[in-house]
Amino acid sequence: MDVPATTIRGEETADGVTVTDLVFDGGEIGETEAYLVAPTAGGSGPAVLWFHWLEGGAPTSNRTEFLDEARGLARRGVNSLLVQGVLPWLERPSSVAHDRTLIEREVAMLQRSVELLLARPGVDPARLAAVGHDFGGMYETLLFGTDRRIGWLVLMTPTARWADWFTVYWRLEDPADAYAAALAPLDPVRWLPLADGRPILLQFAAHDEYVPPEVAAEITAAAGPSADVRTYDAGHELDAAARSDREHWLAERLGLEVPA
Repeated sequence: MDVPATTIRGEETADGVTVTDLVFDGGEIGETEAYLVAPTAGGSGPAVLWFHWLEGGAPTSNRTEFLDEARGLARRGVNSLLVQGVLPWLERPSSVAHDRTLIEREVAMLQRSVELLLARPGVDPARLAAVGHDFGGMYETLLFGTDRRIGWLVLMTPTARWADWFTVYWRLEDPADAYAAALAPLDPVRWLPLADGRPILLQFAAHDEYVPPEVAAEITAAAGPSADVRTYDAGHELDAAARSDREHWLAERLGLEVPA
């Protein structure tokens, strides 16, 4: 796959970190907004692909969610790409035909994101991780099953199936049972077993109104013995303890100095 064409819209540098506001060719899903967060000095290092959550009214329900975390990692030599999602952020779920097509296109956009990251000077292709929250984590699961260049995956409060949320929070054209059956081949719980031993960090919340314990248990079972499962005394958004654990977990696996 060729490196997607990119347009830079702006750039800011502070404290040894450069944040580039860009748009790249996301394939059939169209132009995709993203932030590239990188050490200003360059050099060889790992990379992380981040995909955000959906939460109505939250200022971080977009590509800005992980900016602060990515800046912290950039000061330690990590390149990050933070992408903007389309379904269900910019387009509402509506039908099997519409939603299945967009899910597939969103995953293809993530594959193009990987190409963009790996084309960065100094990025070590053997040290590539993905982090996703909520819907972002669900998409990252499909990417992880598709692209074995990604060595590690962090999943934050995902659900098991697209229908778990799409049929509950949106009015769809198709009956719920038919919709769930049609999207089942793309369900994250179907793709998690394709990790095939690659490490996964699963982060769940003890007070999650969207991911009940039985769904968390199903995701855990699908992820298999490679999964490191942690539950926090928090809601669906998770908390500072979860962020600290992510930072330590990624540092250990990407070959960074582990923070005290």
